[in-house]
Amino acid sequence: MNKNLEIKTGLENASQINSIRKSLTNYTRSVEKQTDIYYKVEKGRLKLRIIDDKEGNLILYDRAEKKGKRISHYTISRTKDFRELDYILTRQFGVLIKVFKKREIYILKNVRVHLDKVSGLGNFLEIEIIYGDLLKAKKQMSHLTDLLNLDETKFIKNSYSDLLK
Repeated sequence: MNKNLEIKTGLENASQINSIRKSLTNYTRSVEKQTDIYYKVEKGRLKLRIIDDKEGNLILYDRAEKKGKRISHYTISRTKDFRELDYILTRQFGVLIKVFKKREIYILKNVRVHLDKVSGLGNFLEIEIIYGDLLKAKKQMSHLTDLLNLDETKFIKNSYSDLLK
């Protein structure tokens, strides 16, 4: 399984979003329309992410549901046959919830910054640092939270699926 250190926080207004965008000039940017289908499973989380209605990623992950910086263990399997996979998973497990979002993705080496507009919830920022060395990842996260002027007391522990339920 892969590991990342992650945070999530709500974004209050357009000027905050624009300030974050300006701080990420060295990052590669892309935009996706994503649908996350969460399935009813007993352990961890299982979701099928459909990207721009063209491809899918099946994602299995476990993480401590705590506020602040969290470690997530995950496995991703990519597929072009996401409709068939959704049919199988829905029949086997049932759908827990669907999350619809527009995601701006900023990538620099092992760091991913997401600006999300989530239907029914609003605007959010997520930072994910894929790591082998946790101490180095914590330093990167501290640098980014300072750079983006983020208030750690406002970090959110819940996934979008939990917030929508």
